[in-house]
Amino acid sequence: MRLWMMMMCAASLGAQVNFQAEVRPILAKRCWACHGPDENGRQAGVRLDVREAAVKNNLIVPGDSAKSRIVARVTHPTRPMPPSGPRLTEAEVDALKRWIDSGAKYEEHWAYRKPERRNLPAVKDEAWGRNAIDAFVLAKLEEKGLRPSGPADAATLARRVALDLTGMPPEAAVLEPYLRSPGAEAYEKYVDALLASPRFGERWAKVWLDLARYADTQGYEKDNRRVIWPYRDWVIRAFNENLPFDQFTVQQIAGDLLAEGTVEDLVATGFHRNTMTNTEGGTDDEEFRDLAVRDRVATTGQVWMGQTWGCAQCHTHKYDPLSHKEFYQLYAFLNQTEDNDHASDRPLLRLNKEVSTLVMRELAAGKQRKTRIFERGNFLTPGEEVEAGTPAFLPGLDKDAPRNRLGFAQWLVSRENPLTARVTVNRYWSRLMGRGIVETEEDFGTQGALPTHPELLDWLAVEFEQKWDTKGLLRLIVTSATYQQASAVTPDLLARDPQNQWYARGARFRLDAEVVRDQALAAAGLLSTKMYGPPVMPWQPEGVWQVVYNGDAWRTSQGEDRYRRAIYTFMRRTSSYPAMMNFDAPTGETCTVRRIRTNTPLQALTTLNDPVFMEAAQKLAAGAMTESPRDPGRAIFRRVLLREPNKLEQQRLALLYRQAEAELRAKPGNAQKLARFDEVLYKEDRPVTLLPDARTKPREWRYQTAEPVAGWEKADFDDTPWKAGPGYFGYFEKPDSAAALATPARTRWDTESIYLRIAVDLPEKMPSGFQMPIRTNCSHEIWVNGVPALTNVVYERAGHYEYELTAEGQKAFRPGRNVIAVKATRNNGTNVGQVFDAGLVAVAPLELGKPVRPDVVRAAWAVVANTVLNLDESLMRR
Repeated sequence: MRLWMMMMCAASLGAQVNFQAEVRPILAKRCWACHGPDENGRQAGVRLDVREAAVKNNLIVPGDSAKSRIVARVTHPTRPMPPSGPRLTEAEVDALKRWIDSGAKYEEHWAYRKPERRNLPAVKDEAWGRNAIDAFVLAKLEEKGLRPSGPADAATLARRVALDLTGMPPEAAVLEPYLRSPGAEAYEKYVDALLASPRFGERWAKVWLDLARYADTQGYEKDNRRVIWPYRDWVIRAFNENLPFDQFTVQQIAGDLLAEGTVEDLVATGFHRNTMTNTEGGTDDEEFRDLAVRDRVATTGQVWMGQTWGCAQCHTHKYDPLSHKEFYQLYAFLNQTEDNDHASDRPLLRLNKEVSTLVMRELAAGKQRKTRIFERGNFLTPGEEVEAGTPAFLPGLDKDAPRNRLGFAQWLVSRENPLTARVTVNRYWSRLMGRGIVETEEDFGTQGALPTHPELLDWLAVEFEQKWDTKGLLRLIVTSATYQQASAVTPDLLARDPQNQWYARGARFRLDAEVVRDQALAAAGLLSTKMYGPPVMPWQPEGVWQVVYNGDAWRTSQGEDRYRRAIYTFMRRTSSYPAMMNFDAPTGETCTVRRIRTNTPLQALTTLNDPVFMEAAQKLAAGAMTESPRDPGRAIFRRVLLREPNKLEQQRLALLYRQAEAELRAKPGNAQKLARFDEVLYKEDRPVTLLPDARTKPREWRYQTAEPVAGWEKADFDDTPWKAGPGYFGYFEKPDSAAALATPARTRWDTESIYLRIAVDLPEKMPSGFQMPIRTNCSHEIWVNGVPALTNVVYERAGHYEYELTAEGQKAFRPGRNVIAVKATRNNGTNVGQVFDAGLVAVAPLELGKPVRPDVVRAAWAVVANTVLNLDESLMRR
């Protein structure tokens, strides 16, 4: 009898099924697209996301899977459901059967239940943990038969937490006291110093700016500049001041609606002014205003709620309980702002005489827009009118809350809201631990991943809601024993937990793009600590900004602005900074909740060969030779990795130096360039104007409008019969137009084409990198001494655009007299004026002098420094 009872209990336990972990994912991924919430997309009238509908007509017969039609359909031998994609696996079918046989109980999605403060679980190894986080992690490890790793050594931990909290290596004054006497108390003091550093705000602001789709340009085709960097500075200050997250939220969503709002509150509303603006001719401004509002709804859903609300703009969400109508109720909150899709980007807030920035302003009461449901998401087919409201599956607005953006923002951070705190703590956890407790940070819906540690997630969410203290939360995580584990992995641990989802070891992952760059400059002693202000333009390869319809140019910054932190680098949506793009930095066109790390050869080529990293290696080597003249290799190693090299590493550094020195001794010219790499790199420091354009004092060109005889473009052609006149050449039907007033035409040109020639004398020591700044709305061809040097048919760029001449054109220049010939041809109708103005600029030759022995030594150590900066350990957070 006793044996029979034990067998029955075992059978009962075997029949148990976890709806959230086993059944809901099957229904959500395989069934609900056709048989879920979307009433318009629902097939055959079958609904499986609601129990009351699912039990009708024997679709599901609770307690009897054999009689349930859903089981028959998913196991049908020739026409199984779903009709496309792979069949359900045996394990999935078994889970459905066991669930039905146990009563087919539905449970509310875990993320839509209000988080509850959980009691700390009991663990066997009570001595291991340092705070509450460790109890939850250790309980799961013990459940899985795993043990935590030992603690990381002091230097590794010091580097790890500095990179995590500040995005750069620690300052010596902060680091050295901890390394001299490491311990729990010293570590906590070290963490507090990092949290108090102004570098903290710069690091965590960059995380937030990914969410805010921050960029310094408008986007779309023309992608003109805009001034929104004051918002970036506001975010940095907010993190450094530890602005409570609820206030941080309200100020960004509705700072303009606060009763006693300040200028800073208005600047904060730049969060939703980061939407793109389309200034292309012929577009419908209302269409792109509508797209901006939809983007704001979708972004808000992802950033604060971990929800894919954007799916419901065209139809009811197929997986999550958000209807088409509810999307437009959310839309209504954000539909009442003054901003339209105009080139001016109004409304603007004037901060001083020079700077105005984009802000949100609510429309006056009498000018409020009506919000209608757009049928199938088409703004040209408005349907039923709706009022602002929140989704029915979530707690509603407080009865006294205003039905505007302010009420909406307050609802987002209400303690009744089950999502915001969970989503936020998960995001911070992910940045520190390599992956979120919910891996799909952007999706807490039914299509997202289940939390690996749901009790820990809820405990952290409730803890965070008490004060919305961001620094406090980060401090709690980094002072846990879980965070401080060594990242070394054993074969057994790799086999049993390859993704480290149970946290049996410290996280190991590649540094973010910005940190890769900032770390190299910091180790070299180059990184500027200057904060705030307009974006800067560090060195980038020539030709990256070849953008149609826009004559803007990348002007390499001067002085310390070349070495500002990456967060201050100018972000152009259509032309990202190349080195950071290669390391998966976003473009700012859309909200990026998490960066998906890639691993490509371009990344290795960037850090090995990119001149910014080469310059860092040069300065790193020079500093190390001063600091430790007897053993620069050790100093280089310490500066980058904050630890001493071991014996084998020292041997390899010495061998690398000897090999590099031998090679460079044979090529002293290369050694000289490498030792003085910054002088070679910054051509901008050696500009020379060979032919001024009309913006200064233009020279006279020879010209004629009739087609000349053959050979007119060659250097020895006699152009003395031609007319002479200074640039620029132009004519406007309406001479008071903006285009005409930008640069007054000096020589009239009103024919279909014009032919131009001018002589330029060059010295014996030839310049290089010839470019022609040209302002025109015409196509043009250019020859240098009769050699074709440029053909351009793009004629709608604004202002002077620097065209780099072809390789053949570059080679055609010679010391002495050179002739540039141009043919410009009208592209538009006769009612549109035509203009042409050109100059010639180049880079003066570099005078390095004669190579000397110290150049070889410095260059060889630069090679060593470059190698250390490229070590796996250097590019990883471990």
